Amino acid sequence: MSASVKVLGISGSLRRNSYNTAALRAAQELAPSEMRIEMADLSAIPLYNQDEQDRQVPESVARLTAQVQAADAILFATPEYNYSVPGVLKNAIDWVSRAKP
Repeated sequence: MSASVKVLGISGSLRRNSYNTAALRAAQELAPSEMRIEMADLSAIPLYNQDEQDRQVPESVARLTAQVQAADAILFATPEYNYSVPGVLKNAIDWVSRAKP
């Protein structure tokens, strides 16, 4: 029995008909049998706020953090906004990168 590889797919776009999210869905369908691609949902992640993190990490952030920690790899599909990373993706990375162990 071969080991399964867990990949977390993260789209940098919240748009319902996002090409980036569609690309991740295609990757799910085309992934080899020993690879599972789970999709993250960034739509409920609030703007990063240190005070919020100190009080209680929002459930949506805790869920994303757990998904990242459980993944063997992360697959990003994201548009480019104003020569940079989309705000929604940067914000999610800010939350996860500051997670307490």
